[in-house]
Amino acid sequence: MKSFKMTKTLAATLIMAAMMTSCGTTAGKESSVTSAAQSDSKTAAANSGAITYAMEDESAAIKNVPAYDVADAKTYIDSMPEIRELVDSYELKPDGITTFGEKAPSDDALENLYKEVQKLSEKDHKVSLIMVDLETKSGVAYNTLQPMCTQSTIKAIYVGSLLDSDPNALNENGAYMREAIEFSANDPYHNLREIYGTEPLVKWCKEVGVDEGFTEQLYPRTYTVKEMFKMWTKLYCFLNSDDVPGNFGAYYADSSCSAAKKQLGGRFPVQTKAGWEHGLDEGLNYDPDAKIPDEYIDGDSTNDECAINDTGIVYSDHGPYIFVIYTDHPFGVFKDYATENPLYDLTERLYEVQCSLS
Repeated sequence: MKSFKMTKTLAATLIMAAMMTSCGTTAGKESSVTSAAQSDSKTAAANSGAITYAMEDESAAIKNVPAYDVADAKTYIDSMPEIRELVDSYELKPDGITTFGEKAPSDDALENLYKEVQKLSEKDHKVSLIMVDLETKSGVAYNTLQPMCTQSTIKAIYVGSLLDSDPNALNENGAYMREAIEFSANDPYHNLREIYGTEPLVKWCKEVGVDEGFTEQLYPRTYTVKEMFKMWTKLYCFLNSDDVPGNFGAYYADSSCSAAKKQLGGRFPVQTKAGWEHGLDEGLNYDPDAKIPDEYIDGDSTNDECAINDTGIVYSDHGPYIFVIYTDHPFGVFKDYATENPLYDLTERLYEVQCSLS
């Protein structure tokens, strides 16, 4: 365990980081949701209204991106059951990238993707990913049976399932929804779970064939990218349905710390949600060898690994694709309120794979 010298500035920043990191604050003593984060959290804050977080302004790059063609996006909704069957049916290769579906990516795109995965896998780091191009019903996968922690990517799914089941929730607690998605704020998400419970998430799990154990924790720790991918197929359908409020999809278009949004969002519309547990050195800089200090692992002795995950939809110039990336890489969220994200190149390689499928 790396040693950490605590200063007043560091302590204050770590408290803010604990609010932003995916397992930082409690949901309340009477919660029906079980989570190790609830048992011994060091920080808690009650949210009675909108919150402003001092994060890097990442929205500039996406302001001039044209809106995607919703009518075209709707044409893929009916194919989602087939796509879920597809990701359940392929045989995962023991080594290298697995390809599946109607088309195969180019050798160059596949090789470049594998090189990036190998780079991220150095020092025994875990990497797991899946991407499916909706037009060709083809995709790539790597290490998709590895159980991983969802981190805050679960917030995207829960908020979508909630609004799908209770349209009035946006009027009642829209500020909480926006803060949970755009800023990845913990307390608004925890409050929503307190108010509305797990039933919206249970319903979606049943509809897409994901184990309902997915709903038992605030941040599921043993779920795979394949299971999260299937939940995103449901979210895709909702975000492109006639039932979604006009501005709700914009929450996902500008979510904090998403590598795909930062890397690709200046070129294409995206709807994404990242999740992380940060590794901090004494200067609050990105440190590839950092571990989370004992006092910030939320009382969960198994939660000592860092992580940076990214999930979502990219509406690229070759059509939409859904992706999920989970890793155990540390992520320096706070460095002069700027991000250093190890997944930038990986999201670019996935886009290149999609291009080669066209």
